[in-house]
Amino acid sequence: MRVRWKSGLIIESEGIQVMFDPQNNCLSHCLVFVSHGHFDHSTAFRINGLQKYSTQPTCDLIASYGIQPENWRPLDVGSKVTFEDVEVVSHNSGHVLGSCEFEVRTPEGNILFTGDFNTEYTKTMKPAEPVQCDVLVLEATFGSPSFTFPSEDEVGKEMIVWAKKILKTGKIPTFQTDPLGNAQEIISIFNEAGIPVVTHWKVSRINQIYETHGYKLEYVDAKSEEAQEVIESGNTVYITPKQLDLQDHPEFVPALVSGWAMWAKKTAFPLSDHADFPRLIRFVEECRPKTVLTCHGNRFDDTLSHFIEQKLGIRSYPVDLIPTSLKSEKRKNQIQGALK
Repeated sequence: MRVRWKSGLIIESEGIQVMFDPQNNCLSHCLVFVSHGHFDHSTAFRINGLQKYSTQPTCDLIASYGIQPENWRPLDVGSKVTFEDVEVVSHNSGHVLGSCEFEVRTPEGNILFTGDFNTEYTKTMKPAEPVQCDVLVLEATFGSPSFTFPSEDEVGKEMIVWAKKILKTGKIPTFQTDPLGNAQEIISIFNEAGIPVVTHWKVSRINQIYETHGYKLEYVDAKSEEAQEVIESGNTVYITPKQLDLQDHPEFVPALVSGWAMWAKKTAFPLSDHADFPRLIRFVEECRPKTVLTCHGNRFDDTLSHFIEQKLGIRSYPVDLIPTSLKSEKRKNQIQGALK
């Protein structure tokens, strides 16, 4: 069994190749699994010819972007897909609607690919499931000790206090965040606080998919007739994508909502749908792997893998550094027998 990185995770065993979250069409003959609907993980849906697997919510999110899914097959969280001696099992990753970890079981051992994941209960998600494995392929988005997030309840309280302060000035508190994931958490926080929420159409589009899958979110779309009335009431918050330029709208007072808020110089709140550094380390301990391969963290891939080796005593390095191989006990015995 061989694990390698080529613009996505590739696992090869007994002639079977499966790929996870490919970022380009580098291996058109692979069987492809998509962990969730964020653009940087769902490129496969924009590539014709690939056989793709994902959850139904992930496919629905992709379709909402105007992309017509082709060669797609659904899988439920907890379900298993078998290709000869290779099994791919999906587990909840706690990240966003429809997000999965993937466990790959082979005769040589099992691998867990986390994708983006979160190990804490949130307003909309249950936590990721640790899975004991031989090789753990671990996202390192916040793989630095400088990232330790407060609880969502703490951050939510701070956001509400700030919003009420801005409302008293006659301005509109505006939270800029990812339309998928964090936006629905913010809506839930202010729904519980009893403060009306107006959402940019890109956020509303995602909200509708959440509602289709049973989530109750109370909001008003910014393009609706009702939105202007709500805004003029002087008692509402506005949720927009991070990239939206508000310079020509002095009535809005923006604040970033993201894990990157830890480093922000402007008003920001550290709410994230990713695991922070302590939770990454705890997850490694719970999975009890023999090897940890880090990914999606850029410079933090090295930081996290070095910490895991030094503090946990587990072999660890960035997944794109070198291919990783495992041999079954049967194969090891055959090799040893041939050398006698």
